[in-house]
Amino acid sequence: MLKTTRLSTALALIYAGGLAITAPVAMGQETLERVAITGSSIKRIDAETSVPVTVITRASIDRSGASNVQELVDRLSSNNGGGRSLGESIGDSNATGQTGASMRGLGRERTLVLLNGRRLTPYPFAGQGVDLNAIPLAAIERIEVLRDGASATYGSDAIGGVINFITRKDFTGGEFTVSIESPQAKGGQVKGITGGAGFGDLAKDKFNILGTFSYEKYDVIKASDRDFSKTGNRPDIGVVKSSGNTFPANAYLNDTYISPVDGKDKAGSFVPGVPGFPTCAPPDSFKGGSNCRYDYSSKIDIVPASERMGALARATVQLNSDTVLFGEFAYSKNEITFGSSQTPSSTTGRPDYLYPAGGKFYPTAKVDASFPGYRGDLVIAWRMVDGGQRLTKTTNDMTRVLVGAEGTFAGFDYKAGLMKAKATAVESFLTGNFSDTKLVQVLKTGNVNPFGANDAAGLALLKTAELSGENRNSHTDTDGFDFSVTRELFAMGGGNAAIAVGLDLRKEKYLDGYSDIAGSGDIVGGSGNAGKVKGERNTRGLFAELNLPVIKDVELNLAMRSDKYSNSKGESRDGSSTTPDMSSTSPKVGIRWTPMKTLLLRASAGKGFRAPALDNLYAPSAGTNLAGNFNDPYYNTLVGCANKPDPNYCDTQLTAINNSNSKLKPEKSKTTSLGMVFEPIKDLSTEVDYFDIQITDGITTLSGDDIMKDWYKNQTGPTTSTSVYANRLVKNAKGYLDYVNASLENIGKQRASGFDFSAKYRIRSEMGTFTPGWEATLLTKSTTTNVVTGVEIDNLGKYARGGPAVKFKQTMSLDWDSGAWAAGVRYFRQSSYEDYDEVHKVPAYDLWDLQGQYKGIKNLAITAGIRNLLDKKPPSTVQEDYFQVGFDPTYADVKGRTYYLRANYKF
Repeated sequence: MLKTTRLSTALALIYAGGLAITAPVAMGQETLERVAITGSSIKRIDAETSVPVTVITRASIDRSGASNVQELVDRLSSNNGGGRSLGESIGDSNATGQTGASMRGLGRERTLVLLNGRRLTPYPFAGQGVDLNAIPLAAIERIEVLRDGASATYGSDAIGGVINFITRKDFTGGEFTVSIESPQAKGGQVKGITGGAGFGDLAKDKFNILGTFSYEKYDVIKASDRDFSKTGNRPDIGVVKSSGNTFPANAYLNDTYISPVDGKDKAGSFVPGVPGFPTCAPPDSFKGGSNCRYDYSSKIDIVPASERMGALARATVQLNSDTVLFGEFAYSKNEITFGSSQTPSSTTGRPDYLYPAGGKFYPTAKVDASFPGYRGDLVIAWRMVDGGQRLTKTTNDMTRVLVGAEGTFAGFDYKAGLMKAKATAVESFLTGNFSDTKLVQVLKTGNVNPFGANDAAGLALLKTAELSGENRNSHTDTDGFDFSVTRELFAMGGGNAAIAVGLDLRKEKYLDGYSDIAGSGDIVGGSGNAGKVKGERNTRGLFAELNLPVIKDVELNLAMRSDKYSNSKGESRDGSSTTPDMSSTSPKVGIRWTPMKTLLLRASAGKGFRAPALDNLYAPSAGTNLAGNFNDPYYNTLVGCANKPDPNYCDTQLTAINNSNSKLKPEKSKTTSLGMVFEPIKDLSTEVDYFDIQITDGITTLSGDDIMKDWYKNQTGPTTSTSVYANRLVKNAKGYLDYVNASLENIGKQRASGFDFSAKYRIRSEMGTFTPGWEATLLTKSTTTNVVTGVEIDNLGKYARGGPAVKFKQTMSLDWDSGAWAAGVRYFRQSSYEDYDEVHKVPAYDLWDLQGQYKGIKNLAITAGIRNLLDKKPPSTVQEDYFQVGFDPTYADVKGRTYYLRANYKF
């Protein structure tokens, strides 16, 4: 057996209620239980290995006040920009409904998320990254966060790190919890019930069966429910995000009209009287330059309504003293309803919408006021208010079945598992979505009124053009088998050497199943002509790990992993293709030194490897809208947005064509970490770790918004720019912008480095036990290189779509426990960053949380708390990448001050 140190024993006791835990230990024991810690396959006594691991206990989860996994992960200091927030799904079809973690700000695709040490299947709408919504928080016993990148055990694709959610495995008795959470402001109430039961003592009865369930219902928060989000018309911060598709509709002459004044053809001229210009129809419609504009961001939901269900069942049988068999079933279902603004009629790249001459609601008098005698069709830029808010529902189901065995054989410890996992995501139209073809036909009747409220006949006609049913049905399937063995080898100066070897095999299948109507692009104001894609491949991983206690208090860990991705193929409307096999060998070395009983020093270095996701390789080219509003520089020069503000080309969401890239290369990484754990006095532990992650051939999205922003940043003339992406602006036959050519590319390099800090102290007194704690991450470097030029770009402390890479993020806590009563306070803060416009600063953001608990009644615990105690609003930002205006949905809490009450009963 390995010998424990005073430091590791103290860490076990100190961390038991907070940041980390270890195996059960007792002072004075010579034989201690060995356990496996995330990041290593070799069981050990000491909690601290040569790589840094943060362990969040069930008690810490409860004290956080979080109602779901995303809220908990968002507060982790090692989790930074580049993940995925639910707010990003508003108006974004890329990964609708997904939430994701982003260790070190490197993106959800580089953070490996596990359940009980094994993989979950990727989110179907994205094809990469795990959906945190699929993990029921109530079933989690603890969370182990491996803050070191590229794990030899779990996968060298874990470049940013590993988050391992661990459920109960042996539980007797039962418990259930009811909870309610209610923001002080309108909307956002959460109600939940969770429970679990288990019977059979594994030690005595040789079996255990347990099950858990959870259900939560989240109410919607509308943009109009919060002062900071109720309008996109924010001249106070320099942002007016609006649309020329308004109500009443803006109208323009479609046919030739020769002016009796100057003899010029006025075709395309704005008809000011129709939308009530210049007064328009406030507050939703307002004067914006030379036409009426619509405040569409005021009509969105900033927190969607949702229902979440989860269940976990596990059976464990002690077959004999050397063999344990187990089976596990996990299921989750999430239904999320997304609400965006009413449908706009005009979409860049489509023919104009026309209201016919002689129609029932033709605004003759208003046309004659500016263009006497004109009786031709009118081009309309219309917001279909009578159609109601666009509502779509995303339903995400995840099922995972796992059977396996653990035990000893011929002196080896072994474990094996056979897994089958499937995730399905379905997007369905509810209200307010329309067919382009049918709407054109409906407008031709002249019986639908775009200039005012519709009568019953007009509403009925509109209804015939409305879409319903499934728009997208996608799924990912992962079949896997893993096997590993470990054993001690021979005695060394510091104990027995140990080895672990293993393999994991997976078959991945991916289908992003857009409907025919989505593929045709026949959705008004939709995401373009998205198309089906399917792909599959096999993966094989072989790993070996050797632990060498070279001399007393010095331990060397050597690991090697070989990964191979083979038989990759995919097909879409663009055709079918195969990808050459991708393989790599990734070594890792770590050292742990305890020069004195109160000090531990550690270091590690390794390499990583990540293949492109299947949709990165095979998805068809598809049209979409830019997130931000831009003027087409070509139209603006040839016609002039000030003269004729065509909503297809002026201050609008222009069209982009997104392209996959079958020639993408795999990413490779190098990771280095250095750290120490110091116990200067009894019950006080401090930790400092340095990390450095360097990526080559990193896979990144060059979006249409990135291209347009860079074009304008480097503009040299009306239609010229020195932007390296200038050739990606493609013109149509008229000489105007047709679309922006966006793509996935292998960038040259990407790098993230910085420091993790933590400290925890336990103070025992007659008034109870006080436990102050601190966890923080200081990011000192976050860079990437330009896809074309290779020039290094500094992202540290700067705005980025998906979330800024903030320099400093921390949580301070103080917990008190006196038996029947307990309380805690938490302070969370993240530093300021450079705003979207590269001029302003978004202020630092901090939150206070408060919680109290009463445990004086047998088997009952009542918890009450307040999150965001001071009702801190999100800091203002001028970002224009999201439908939300005035704040960043990836960065801040939108609920405001929130009260919660929970009651837990055990039996």
